[in-house]
Amino acid sequence: MRETRWRELTSTPVAPGGGLLPAAPAWWPRKPDDDALAAAAARGTPVLGETRLVDGVTMREATFLWCDDRRHGESPSVLIHLNTLTDNHRTHIVPALANRVPGTGWWALHVLLPDDALVGYRIVVTRDRLPDDVGARRECWKRVHAEGRPDALCPDRLHDGFGFVSSLWEGPGAVTHPEWSVASAEGVMAAPSIDPSGGGYGYSVEVGGGALDGFDAPGDSARRITLWQQDCCGGSDGGRRERGQDQGRGLLVLLDGEIWRRNDVVRRLGARAASWDLLLIDSGSLTMRARDLADPHRSRELVIRCLEAVRSLRPPCDPQRVVVAGQSLGGVAAADLVLHRPDAAARAICQSGSFWLGSGRRGEGEGELLAWLRRRGEQKPSEPVPARLVVQCGVHEGVLRTGGRLAAQLLAAQGALLEYREERGGHDYAWWRHGLSWGLDVHEQDLPYCP
Repeated sequence: MRETRWRELTSTPVAPGGGLLPAAPAWWPRKPDDDALAAAAARGTPVLGETRLVDGVTMREATFLWCDDRRHGESPSVLIHLNTLTDNHRTHIVPALANRVPGTGWWALHVLLPDDALVGYRIVVTRDRLPDDVGARRECWKRVHAEGRPDALCPDRLHDGFGFVSSLWEGPGAVTHPEWSVASAEGVMAAPSIDPSGGGYGYSVEVGGGALDGFDAPGDSARRITLWQQDCCGGSDGGRRERGQDQGRGLLVLLDGEIWRRNDVVRRLGARAASWDLLLIDSGSLTMRARDLADPHRSRELVIRCLEAVRSLRPPCDPQRVVVAGQSLGGVAAADLVLHRPDAAARAICQSGSFWLGSGRRGEGEGELLAWLRRRGEQKPSEPVPARLVVQCGVHEGVLRTGGRLAAQLLAAQGALLEYREERGGHDYAWWRHGLSWGLDVHEQDLPYCP
């Protein structure tokens, strides 16, 4: 087995109240007017300024701008909701509120952002003033989430875990995977593409029938399960390969398949189609997702049923060549599955895993899977773990970062960890997309070491 990789990042510096550090960019006009601000916004927002080193982290001046749309009254509240960064100080949102630029129809917020950050964000504009502690109650904060809209002045978009479209900011110093380069696609809903070599995903089948009979309840939202495979061009059989050609191909299973579809995963991972089939498992509604992924027995059953359903569509796969990837509740579900059922799938990419699950305190403490790993590690002698995991989290994620580090330490002690990796981001597809590809790279590099 290869040597375990470990990548920790220095925490992002913030102001005493938890908000982003304020900035005073040198480029800002001494007497700003509508024309000057419109010209600045035309280059795309946030408008970037100089860099400075703060507590060992390179920070970049960033100015967010919003132009009065004349639909929110005389004095609207304009909140720049940066994924996780703003959520971390939701009981004191004043540092995230843009201020009206006197004598203009523009609002501006000047802050320091990490130069290497990958962050999704939305702009929340309300006619009534937002209370400073609007995020003190979860239901109120969820309404703030829902009222946000993408930044009309930022061209880059992604779909977030709530089903909303967010704007995307990739810092100039961000470490990005080539498969997810912003410049490589015109939109997040682009159609699957085929490489000139015939290497992309060009054939798909909806896995229906009785795969989830008795699992989903009457009245549940429709749930898609889709298997994508490589398109073969120029063959005498009209394009489909012989079944024997599937031998040795891996299977990448993505939980929350509907979000990955919207984020163009089929086309983005097209270069891997010769090595990996792709199985997208939808979660359905948010209620279904919480019911299924927060229950280890249900999450295991969901994935195993789907794996069994695709056996009629592709030859059986060595569990060491099955990678399950999930985020948040899906992250801990992926880890739980490969640790408890390595006979079905032995590899996982766990992103921002909810390792508090089962602690009895939402978002806090050590959950059931961490307790299980601790007990297992205390056994003498401890049997080797056949599973292999990549654990990732965002540096802005607080408790989840703590849980991710602990999980990685426990896994490493039992020989199951391939890589622990922190990214400069939050609970966010902005970096989960890149992390998926980095994690798959690590698993591919480890495969030759497997018996």
